Amino acid sequence: MKIKKTDNYSAKVEIWIRDPKVYPLPKYSGLPKFGSRKFDSYKEFNAWKKILLDEIASCGGVRWKK
Repeated sequence: MKIKKTDNYSAKVEIWIRDPKVYPLPKYSGLPKFGSRKFDSYKEFNAWKKILLDEIASCGGVRWKK
């Protein structure tokens, strides 16, 4: 009995190895610059995230570029 490629779980990896493709990430605008940060609590993180989301919303949101 012959095993189909769809039945072989490692076949997908074998196909990717034979024909590797790197796809570019989509471009966007409207996202403010921010660096890495550490927070002492989820409360502090959520407060920072709310300020960031409010800033994004006030600028009209994030837009995808072509």
